[in-house]
Amino acid sequence: MTDTTLPNPHPASDAAWTVVLADYRAAVTSFHAEVSRAAAAGDDIDQATADAHAFAAVALIGTPATHVVQIGQKIRAADNLVNLGQLYPNLAEILLRDVLGLIGITSGDDRLLPYPLH
Repeated sequence: MTDTTLPNPHPASDAAWTVVLADYRAAVTSFHAEVSRAAAAGDDIDQATADAHAFAAVALIGTPATHVVQIGQKIRAADNLVNLGQLYPNLAEILLRDVLGLIGITSGDDRLLPYPLH
């Protein structure tokens, strides 16, 4: 099996990554629910919910990765934050397929990734 550990001069502990990923997953879930609520009600998206998602995404992206899967998680967070597909169609999915393919995940199994917003 391929070693998925990346050399990193400032690695985050597994516990730190687990916390920041859990915070991001909670924020993206809340943001997704808020987008659905606002769309159904014809309202604007709550700014505090959007800000919480952005803060959690930036925290996740800024936490040093130590495993290839974590890079995939960062790609998904970046896509959710700035909608990379607007700049280059399917960019996030292309990058995710490449990164996850490096560790043998080729069937589109994205359970390890945060929920997509786009």
